[in-house]
Amino acid sequence: MVDTFNYPYKQAHVNSVQYKTIVDETFTGGEQRRDAWTNPRMSWVLHFEKNLTNRNAIVNFFKSQKGRKTAFYWTWDSSKGGDGQQYLVRFASDVLDLKIMEEGYSMFSIKFVEVAE
Repeated sequence: MVDTFNYPYKQAHVNSVQYKTIVDETFTGGEQRRDAWTNPRMSWVLHFEKNLTNRNAIVNFFKSQKGRKTAFYWTWDSSKGGDGQQYLVRFASDVLDLKIMEEGYSMFSIKFVEVAE
């Protein structure tokens, strides 16, 4: 069973759209190109402003996924400029950096990268 990241965020934006092309150089000096991926892969950056309870829930989710090891589902909220589509993603990093301020309030960003199904 694949988990779902359903924690509210302040803002999300596309960080990149990436293709993967394989270039083979032939003996005659020409080259051939082919797609390694059928569709482009996207990445997003989500920004959070959370209290202690919500931040701990997101930290626990990050721990349950073991950083970038395990993929999960995430829906890009159409009310926040997204397309309303659900994506299979993973954390882009094994490190979750948090800026913790007064009374447990925090600001942080998380990057997701799309995973091919």
